[in-house]
Amino acid sequence: MKPPPTPTLAVQVAAHIRAEIVARRLTVGDRLPGEVELARRLRVSRGIVREGRRHLVAAGLIEISNGRRAVVSKLGAGPLDGFIANAVATRQLAVNEIFELRRAIEIEVAALAARRRTADDVAELARHLERMRATVGRTAYLRHDLAFHRALAAATQNPLFTLLIDSMREPLAASMRASHVRRRGAREFAQAHAVHEGIFDAVRGGDPDAAERAMRAHFADVAAALEH
Repeated sequence: MKPPPTPTLAVQVAAHIRAEIVARRLTVGDRLPGEVELARRLRVSRGIVREGRRHLVAAGLIEISNGRRAVVSKLGAGPLDGFIANAVATRQLAVNEIFELRRAIEIEVAALAARRRTADDVAELARHLERMRATVGRTAYLRHDLAFHRALAAATQNPLFTLLIDSMREPLAASMRASHVRRRGAREFAQAHAVHEGIFDAVRGGDPDAAERAMRAHFADVAAALEH
């Protein structure tokens, strides 16, 4: 059995920076040692330090602006987004598999949102729902529908759910478009929207069981539309 390959110097530099962030309990916006200081401390070239830091930028852990020191980055969906988009593009992940993941996540999201929503969350959901009402049956509806689901994720007060929804934005939008074009007439569009009204009412009323049932009904409706 072959031993694992030795990490490159750049990977070792990235690991050192990550360990320092943990050890010093750095958080968003905190500054990191400069390129020259790191090169001297680790006894590597500045080019190796730059390469190591690029690994961490790509991972979403740090950000670097021209003329400024590197800082700890705010969490974003970029790394996950790239992973899922690449998996779909290379046919290692099918759209229906994204749909299954989304259904599992969003049923729990609806229940948690009903338990934890704030007045501001309810107001944000209401704004998106009003825009949805005004565009039922039109292409613009999809944009507001996506925003509604993201606002639900935010209402859980768990940022991981928002990151997951953001990371699935493109395949999620694709599945929404697919179900939209398969609906037949005003009645089916109205039925699809009514489910969103039910989700909102349950979340606003603080009823997690009703929110979960409404979200299950929503995904059953989407699945039926996709089978047309």
